[in-house]
Amino acid sequence: MFNGNRILNILVAIFAVIGLVTVLGAAGMSAAHFSMMHGFRSCGQAMHLWQDGRGSGSGDVR
Repeated sequence: MFNGNRILNILVAIFAVIGLVTVLGAAGMSAAHFSMMHGFRSCGQAMHLWQDGRGSGSGDVR
């Protein structure tokens, strides 16, 4: 990539691998989340219940 600068090539390759692992990990986590939660609807329903004060979870601050 960069002629004559081996250290810079190694750094670029390391950052590219880190970025690829991060993107693939985030995509895998979102796919697993949507698979378990069946899309956005159940998350939205849970948030509405929490905002209305009907939720009794540990995150309820009211």
